Amino acid sequence: MKRLIFGMTSLYEQKYFEEYASLIYSGAGEIVDLGCWLGSTTIPLAKGVAKNRNCKNKTVRIHAFDYFVWEEWMEECVKGTRLQGRFEPGEIFVEEFQQRIKPWSDYIRIHQDDLRHTTWTGGAIELLLIDAMKAFDISKAILKGFFTHLVAGSFLIQQDFAHYYTSWIHLIQYRLQDYFKLEFVVPNSCSVVFQCVKEIPLELLEIPENLTDFSRKQIDQAFEYSLSLSSNKQTQANIAAAKVMLFLHLGNMAQAKVEFEKYVAAGLPRRGDLKIVGKILQGQTIDLSPQGDYVNDYPLAPLNRKLIKKFTRKMNSIYRLWAKRQT
Repeated sequence: MKRLIFGMTSLYEQKYFEEYASLIYSGAGEIVDLGCWLGSTTIPLAKGVAKNRNCKNKTVRIHAFDYFVWEEWMEECVKGTRLQGRFEPGEIFVEEFQQRIKPWSDYIRIHQDDLRHTTWTGGAIELLLIDAMKAFDISKAILKGFFTHLVAGSFLIQQDFAHYYTSWIHLIQYRLQDYFKLEFVVPNSCSVVFQCVKEIPLELLEIPENLTDFSRKQIDQAFEYSLSLSSNKQTQANIAAAKVMLFLHLGNMAQAKVEFEKYVAAGLPRRGDLKIVGKILQGQTIDLSPQGDYVNDYPLAPLNRKLIKKFTRKMNSIYRLWAKRQT
């Protein structure tokens, strides 16, 4: 993959999605894509399945879930594109998605569902790609509705793991740390890949009702765990930003400022998501448009050819290790 598919994912993420579906996916379970929006997760997966030599039955193996209802914030993300002004808030955009995936439609089933009220009934999930944990209530519903179908060997991609806003993902993954191992941190992106090592007990998927129910000790331990997963300073800075944002979600501005200053003093780069939460703390408006705050720093940075080559070598190494474990 050389061209970026429009959406809220980076080229490196899209390349990983395609290579996973091409090289690692076996067809033993389904691929479930939660929060597919305009297809920048779904299309790379479909391209990979199309090239896959291991999967015998490729028909409708990718299940793309979205509510497909246009929201006001999406307008900022399509500013300057042909989609600007095309949809009004509340309007259904599933036909746009259908048009974008048309060349690969044989591999994809569209699920127009509210994930707050959706339970998976399609058997074992081999890959669960989540770009839908945008709110705590949705995240809790996804845990109950989909994680019960992950089996030992399944892959989980948390596409918003290194994103400042979705702080609760760290509380969730820390709670489940004994059931997942780190597989890969996708460079120049928010995505982190885990592999399920054993079946998750149902009681662990019953998490506290509200964010306020987590203790300070649980919060600190969760983010210490997340920060330990990557040695990349920018990824760590984004995870640190998520902790700052958690205290903003909790309405604790004072502690949010303390956490921000702590991480800046520790030498984490004040750009990307850490820059964004700094702006929020100062009462500034952030720009989510394609020309906005993200584009100048992270993750939508210009293509780095050396990093692409290094990334490709890493992917090949991951595939060889995976193939060796299967023999």
